[in-house]
Amino acid sequence: MKKKVILNIVCTILCQLMTFISGLIVPRLILSTFGSETNGLVSSITQFLNYISLVEGGIGSVVLTALYGPLAKKDDKKMSSVLKTAENFFRQIASIFVVYTIVLACVYPIVIKSSFSWLYVASLTVILSFTLFIQYFFSITYKLLLQADQKMYIVQLWQSLITLLNIIAVVVSIKLFPELHFVKLCSVLLFAIQPVAYSNYVKKHYKLYKDVEPDKNSLAQRWACFGQNFAYFIHSNTDVVVLTLFSDLKTVSVYSVYLLVVKNLQSFFKSFSNAFNPMIGKAIAVNNYEQASKYMKTYEFVVSNVATIIFGCCIYLLPNFVLIYTHGVTDTNYYRVIFSTIIIFAEYIYCIRDPYVSVVYAAGKFKETSNSAYIEAIINIVLSVILIFKFGLEGIAVGTFIGMLYRMIYLVWFINKDIMPYPIFNIVKRLSLSIGTIVISCLIVSVLDTTGSSTLILWIKNGVLCFGVFCAVTVVLNLVFDKELFLNVCKKAVSKRKG
Repeated sequence: MKKKVILNIVCTILCQLMTFISGLIVPRLILSTFGSETNGLVSSITQFLNYISLVEGGIGSVVLTALYGPLAKKDDKKMSSVLKTAENFFRQIASIFVVYTIVLACVYPIVIKSSFSWLYVASLTVILSFTLFIQYFFSITYKLLLQADQKMYIVQLWQSLITLLNIIAVVVSIKLFPELHFVKLCSVLLFAIQPVAYSNYVKKHYKLYKDVEPDKNSLAQRWACFGQNFAYFIHSNTDVVVLTLFSDLKTVSVYSVYLLVVKNLQSFFKSFSNAFNPMIGKAIAVNNYEQASKYMKTYEFVVSNVATIIFGCCIYLLPNFVLIYTHGVTDTNYYRVIFSTIIIFAEYIYCIRDPYVSVVYAAGKFKETSNSAYIEAIINIVLSVILIFKFGLEGIAVGTFIGMLYRMIYLVWFINKDIMPYPIFNIVKRLSLSIGTIVISCLIVSVLDTTGSSTLILWIKNGVLCFGVFCAVTVVLNLVFDKELFLNVCKKAVSKRKG
């Protein structure tokens, strides 16, 4: 199990690194070749297409929870029944998505403020929809099985390869034929390889029964999970949608450039959740709450410290990085320090609360926590819409941050009340150490940084300085205030490497 955890983390980090590199190269090529309005258009259409995930209702989390038991007990027929139910459901979603895409392609070009023709926007919408259709109709069920069985590394390795090939395809297609529709169509054809790879692996390594009846009870908590998915959907999509409706595509482009980095950092933390979630889930499935609590404590410690270092550096470095990244693009202002700081803190809160979300999901407490998810979504939407008129991008970021913070506080309270005892004092201490690390480190770096970062070389130099300071301060504060846990985690990490 320990080897699987390490393998999952390493492969997910590799995948996120490839995604991060792709996220830097591909949008930059679109920006420099087609301009900010086109970049904003692609981001906006993608977010509107993601609305189909609202219809899904977070069923993926329910399927994962339903698979933990059969996998732990090696019940192949039960597992096959759950997968068949999930497959039927996702194919229904794919059919609904086709209708939704047609409607969106017809209406969206009329609603937005842009200089593009109706046909240009409508056809681009259809092309961008292909990737999501392939996911729901062909690959998502097998992907969930591999994730539940702690084999997410299979998915991540394939994703890394496809992402690398996509970068090459985009670079070549822009050089040969710089037309956006052609570029995006090349990407779609590459991503169609994934479902074939997943299907072959699952059929070779699992005993699946085709003649079993669908287990409808496995999706009994679907509507209870809808609230969780709704909150995630709002978190991932509200900002761009609100900006599209109440601002313009150039502002969407500014937002999407900053979120390129921040969202990739958020995805990086999935390497930990993909590794720890199945362990916590299986422990809870057999009522071993003591073991689940131990996994939870380690998970929380690792995520908290890594997030503090990564997002702390991001607070100091991101605005200048965006300035360098968008050099030569002069059709709108990309240097937004206040917005950058607030949205980074929002995503930081989102990441450090992930251990608490994992416990709630693993315990199947979807219905009991759905109201908090709706409240989070309402806070995000209402504040974003109200504040955008006076504060623009900064107002959007504030709405997101407050919504994230509310939900984290609620989840901590709920876990202690209804799932398992987990001292709130430990959580408060971890947050205090994290905030202290960020404040102290930023002050030290600001004193040591006398060069500025107007060029990429200087920015990299400051990045190394910033990372070193954050790591040093993190180690010192943990040794002073949380020495026992810090040393235990370090010993485990060293022993695993030797093993």
